[in-house]
Amino acid sequence: MDEWENLTRQYASGSQDEAVRVGRCKLQRADESDWQWLADALKDPMEKWFVAAIFRGCPVPKRFVETMLRAAIHEVDPDSNRQFILPCVESFGHRKVNEFLLNVVEGDDDVEIAGAVAALYWANMQIQFTDNVPQLTLDYATPESRKEFLALNDVWERKRETFLRVFVNNYNVSIRQRIIPSLNLDESAYPDELKPLVQHAIEIARNHSDEYIRHRVEVQLGNERLLRPIPNRRPPAIE
Repeated sequence: MDEWENLTRQYASGSQDEAVRVGRCKLQRADESDWQWLADALKDPMEKWFVAAIFRGCPVPKRFVETMLRAAIHEVDPDSNRQFILPCVESFGHRKVNEFLLNVVEGDDDVEIAGAVAALYWANMQIQFTDNVPQLTLDYATPESRKEFLALNDVWERKRETFLRVFVNNYNVSIRQRIIPSLNLDESAYPDELKPLVQHAIEIARNHSDEYIRHRVEVQLGNERLLRPIPNRRPPAIE
């Protein structure tokens, strides 16, 4: 697909707006070969950014949402992966995106689990507030924002419980590094059968060989304030 490749080069050379405009026009008459090129491009370390830019502010077709989310999972930069997540959230909503990523976290591929955990950060729902609220908690959110958040309560519960189970049961360092910042360590947030896992998770983190995990659990518990950056993703390892 020479035309797509030319647009990718144009995008990389600095003519980003024009390349994206033409790319979006091509989508309106895309055939199977076009979709195949776009899917393959999302696996390329350079071409994928052009594809992500096309769908920034442009609806993601249903047939392409899984491909975009897979690109997010395999992007190792914990900030850049949002370029694939946010268009999917805008097109399909928080439920569909979170449920897809949680299915991956509950799977058995450690590389994909770590990537999905990282991607779930950008799949969170931002709660909206008015000015001068006493606290930035759900109780003081705007009525519309609170209603939207509570409508997904089952998703947030599943995420909270999945993260706890995976942190305790999966020995992969990269996975634990990515879960610990989002791990809820309040026993009251869990059903009775999971409450014992909270203390187990704390013991695992405090005695872990990885410095970041030891540091981050103390932050979670309120014993440290200065946040260290999360280490870069690395191949699966058991320690």
